[in-house]
Amino acid sequence: MKFLAYFGHLNIDVNIGVSSLPKPGEARGVTGLKEQFAGTAGNFAYVAHSLGLEFDLYSSVGGSTHVPYIEKFKELGISTEHVDIIPDAMGPICYIPSDGREQIAYMFQGPMNDWKPSVNFQYGTYKHINIGTGPVKEYIKIIEREKSADIIFDPGQEIWYTYSGETARYMVDHSHMLIMNRKEFEHLKEMTGLDEQDINRTVEDVIVTEGAEGAVLIQNGKSLRIPGYKAENINDTIGAGDSFRAGLYAALYRGVELKKAIKFGNITAAKAIENPISQFNLTYSAIYDVVSAIKV
Repeated sequence: MKFLAYFGHLNIDVNIGVSSLPKPGEARGVTGLKEQFAGTAGNFAYVAHSLGLEFDLYSSVGGSTHVPYIEKFKELGISTEHVDIIPDAMGPICYIPSDGREQIAYMFQGPMNDWKPSVNFQYGTYKHINIGTGPVKEYIKIIEREKSADIIFDPGQEIWYTYSGETARYMVDHSHMLIMNRKEFEHLKEMTGLDEQDINRTVEDVIVTEGAEGAVLIQNGKSLRIPGYKAENINDTIGAGDSFRAGLYAALYRGVELKKAIKFGNITAAKAIENPISQFNLTYSAIYDVVSAIKV
């Protein structure tokens, strides 16, 4: 059985540098402008591949915009077997104003809007399925048909605009693990009417990330804070959460228990934001050495 199916976006990110993020009605000058191959699944893939994790990537992209992206993955040795390439389509493209520490995003979904991954998904093949960003109704179809895998609910920023209270509640009711940052988790509670204990009674392992502060693991009704790891310098925090997931899964893949695997995630995220995510080149052994050298 394969270890992981990972669903999410392969965005072309248009990063718009600003000195600080404006409030409504304000304006800022642009200090930098660049495009990069990213997205929740893309960022994850760069880091997970470097860490030696075996995974299958599931996504959909437009042939008009993403051929160079797919070629880059092939050059790196990242499989795109399960990435649907739609000829003449554009996207997904994400426009991201960022001051280097905080960012907001404007998302053009492109072919992700019409993607039907439930049709050709390899059911019964995976130990874990990470349900990331993408078409909610299709993901529910996959969960309804999948009988053996552990489901990880990981909607990212899309919890704000693609999920309803009903669909979010369905995901909670059918997931083994949940991974969200603190703002996303608080929004999940608000939209479903569930509190932390309600969610943990249904979802066995709840991981709430808190950036530089680390992460909180909620199990059996109890919360455990697992401290973060300080980056030596910060290039950009975009992709930190995706890198956390890569480190987490790379450790779980090797049989590490969950609490320690979260340490791997925290350290991987800190290391990943020191340079552009696409340049991440640390091995699992390098992260393991850091974990072994500190007491967290």
